[in-house]
Amino acid sequence: MIKFFRHIRQSMINQNRTKKYLLYAIGEIILVVIGILIALQINNWNEERNTNVNLNKALKALKTDLVQDSLLITNHLPDVNYQYQLNESLRERIAKPKATVDTLLRITRNEFNPNWNNPIFYNTNAYKSLNDTGLIDVMNDSLKAHIKDYYNGKFYREGMVESVSKDYREKLAQYVDTYTFGSTSLHDQGKLIDSLVWKDIDLAHLAAAFQGISNFKRILFRLTKDEMEYSLSHSKGLIQHIDQNLDAND
Repeated sequence: MIKFFRHIRQSMINQNRTKKYLLYAIGEIILVVIGILIALQINNWNEERNTNVNLNKALKALKTDLVQDSLLITNHLPDVNYQYQLNESLRERIAKPKATVDTLLRITRNEFNPNWNNPIFYNTNAYKSLNDTGLIDVMNDSLKAHIKDYYNGKFYREGMVESVSKDYREKLAQYVDTYTFGSTSLHDQGKLIDSLVWKDIDLAHLAAAFQGISNFKRILFRLTKDEMEYSLSHSKGLIQHIDQNLDAND
């Protein structure tokens, strides 16, 4: 093909047909430019297609993370609610007008368990990948804002839980350095240790220590419940939004 055009060009030059040659040269340049533009457009289409494929994969992974997190919350939230209500019931019994020193001793020695399990670990790899790859910036503004708003709210609440958890762990360390508590699978101190620890204790110190640690536990439970309930309720709307976006791209 190139040899053919060269032959035409050389023939025109030899015949001194300069005007026609210039027109031909211009036409040849236009054809080359058009070819380049077509190639660039095809390349852009391929890049856009690859980006959409990668974005769909990332959104499906994000949806999977959200669904798995919802299952984790659904499994753990009832126990959090139970432990919160139990802590509240102990505080209410001690706060009653008819409460006695025996009430305080019975609760702190046999019923109150200051232990606190670490909050569940959520699946955030898909969200981090969206940000690391920059794919979050190529999706539509509505979905991008929805995703960012959800995770900003979630991370803020997780930060609050972690901050109070740190303070609670310090309170817990101080408490268990002074008092034992009801036997658990991990804490079975036996009668000897239990009797020695609770012999001649400072009741005023015990009351203050219980009030402080149970109140911290109340705050920690409330923040944890709030974070879990926020994640569970708001993830439903986000999952629906992701599904709508995936259906539109199919």
